[in-house]
Amino acid sequence: MIAEGTRWHRLQDARIVTLSEGALLKLKVGGRAMVIIRHQGRLHAMADHCPHQDRALSGGWVENGHVVCPWHRIHFDLATGKAKHGVCSNVEVFAMKEDERGPSVGIPYTTLRIFGWDLW
Repeated sequence: MIAEGTRWHRLQDARIVTLSEGALLKLKVGGRAMVIIRHQGRLHAMADHCPHQDRALSGGWVENGHVVCPWHRIHFDLATGKAKHGVCSNVEVFAMKEDERGPSVGIPYTTLRIFGWDLW
């Protein structure tokens, strides 16, 4: 049977604790380039990839709940990754959670489950 789930990766980068409001932090998590954003006191994570011309979003900024691509000024919603004006594809967003041990980012996966065991 095909099974889907989320693998949680603890973020142990000390810069996250001091990440200021509206700032973007480029990280590599689970082999993926991501940008971590603090907005209205919450952490958000999205792929560090503008789908318009395959450029990094990490040089951008936050404006009205959207990350703005520094190259093309396209706005992507922090919560959904949706392009504001529908002018290009959406950006992948990742679940975030914080607990007493610190922040974690969730990366979705699909696997084959046999007798309750995930094969990969």
